[in-house]
Amino acid sequence: MTPLPDLIRRAGMTPVVIVKNHSTDDEERVRTEAQLMNSSEAYFAIEDRLYEGDHVEMRDPRGGLILKVAAEVEQHPMPASMASAFGGSNGYTKVKWGKDQPVRQAPVRRLDLQHLHAEVVSSASALFADSQYDSAVTEAMKSVEVRVRRLTGLEVSGAALMQEAFKPKNFMLDVGVEEGRSGSDEREGFFYLFRGAIVGIRNPKAHELARGDDPNEALELLALASLLHRRLDIAEARLT
Repeated sequence: MTPLPDLIRRAGMTPVVIVKNHSTDDEERVRTEAQLMNSSEAYFAIEDRLYEGDHVEMRDPRGGLILKVAAEVEQHPMPASMASAFGGSNGYTKVKWGKDQPVRQAPVRRLDLQHLHAEVVSSASALFADSQYDSAVTEAMKSVEVRVRRLTGLEVSGAALMQEAFKPKNFMLDVGVEEGRSGSDEREGFFYLFRGAIVGIRNPKAHELARGDDPNEALELLALASLLHRRLDIAEARLT
């Protein structure tokens, strides 16, 4: 973190994150401190290199995060001979936030492999790290199929396996958590999710040459496999 002039620092500092190229593949995040004067402006050390269009992420007192956009940036450099008098900084930057309503972000973790189900991490993480995205998704979905077969003892595979394991009226594995009609609807919905994941994702990728090159889409599909495994955790606990 870089220091601000003492005059501004005495007003109190707040930890923030400067986000450059927000929501792009080139996004960069830099932790620093700022003096948040009010809802419309703030001060940063000039060394923080904050420019118009950059985003700044800060904690929301109500919970979660607030994301603001730097609309106007004024840099106030100081001579090197005066740096010590201003807390070691070479100057400060005054920022005015954009007029648009700042975006509140929920206090949740960003999705990444480490937070997915252990079965998905075990079967797909190495392939994902090697940019073999189609193969990573195939292996994750295969791990779901193998686990369903193990829990049911059935010797069929694919759609037939999911049909027997999760058919709403006579299921072998209970993945529902709700009661009554809501529970029935939930089990029916997950029947289609399990069947759809195998028929629509696992089977086509297993039968075609790997060509997926989008890590974000692959991560979303791995998250689906993770969700299915977490429901299998529920079903497996009920079998014991």
